[in-house]
Amino acid sequence: MVTSPQAIAASILGVEPLVPVNLVSTVVGWPSSRRLELEKLLLPHAAGRRWLRSALLPELAADEVEELALLLRQFTDDYAVNRRDSTTAVVVQSLRFDDLLTSASFFAGSNAAGAFWRRLASEHPDLIPELARLVLREGDASARETTLYLLLLDPYSEVRLTGPERIDVLLSALDDPSDDVRGLAADALAEDSPEHLAERLPELMFDPSERVRTAVWDAALDADFESSRDAALALLVDEDAPLDARRTALVALSAVLSTLEIAPVLEAIVVHPARALAEVATDLLWSYHRSPSIALAAAESPHESVREAARRLLNPRTGSPAAGGSRPGAPDRAHDIYQEMMKSYERPTE
Repeated sequence: MVTSPQAIAASILGVEPLVPVNLVSTVVGWPSSRRLELEKLLLPHAAGRRWLRSALLPELAADEVEELALLLRQFTDDYAVNRRDSTTAVVVQSLRFDDLLTSASFFAGSNAAGAFWRRLASEHPDLIPELARLVLREGDASARETTLYLLLLDPYSEVRLTGPERIDVLLSALDDPSDDVRGLAADALAEDSPEHLAERLPELMFDPSERVRTAVWDAALDADFESSRDAALALLVDEDAPLDARRTALVALSAVLSTLEIAPVLEAIVVHPARALAEVATDLLWSYHRSPSIALAAAESPHESVREAARRLLNPRTGSPAAGGSRPGAPDRAHDIYQEMMKSYERPTE
């Protein structure tokens, strides 16, 4: 039988033939000094650490489990959130609770995040809201985003915040430096508590994330249409405001106003000196709000791309009746089309 730490380590790492099936019980029965020698041989290797986590940790006495779990915690690459490895959850279950709390932000952003929150729910559910806020303050982007998914967004998660605690955590996430985290929080608030999101319109309408800006405009226009509409119109005419913020406000207005109501706004924007803003207005004209007055205004735009869109809409052959043009085959154009077709068969005069 294989008995030396060196031979067993070689077998576990695939260097030597397979070890006996009773290997774990054999190692557990060793003196701690001999077992420590095996651990030192295995720890530098990913395969060795997986064996320690999956096979040895569950069989050790409590005091030895904690010591080995702390050693395994140090190999941070094993816990990368994009690395699938269910054995890291054993480390979460094996650490002393105080040691687990010390590494809260780390485990919340790891591939063992689910196990971390499940253990908290089992032993100290009262700590979950506080630790969620701690992770959102101190964790890296991966930890913050993973925490939002597991505790607030994933319908299949076994641990979910509800009620006022959920809203508090989402509101705090709106101040996150990550666009993705703020976007997730804004989307969730728009669905769960749009009034809380709408209250922050004055600041969030300028958020760097278009996802956040879109969510806050949708919530605000739904919560208080008239004042939010006025705020959007005021932003559109503010030449000192960022173009991105004005663009999102224009798109939001176009979703709630009729073509008749938004036509004067689009007529002004299609001729705006800023091409990015004028082209957004043109896209809205083309896709949602076809009107002769807007198309005629776009034909006078200082931007060629906008004028080209207007020409297509107003052209008898390619245009849109809704925008003041007509389509090929329209009754009032049939004679003209027929005449053009006949010309192609005429012989040149000599």
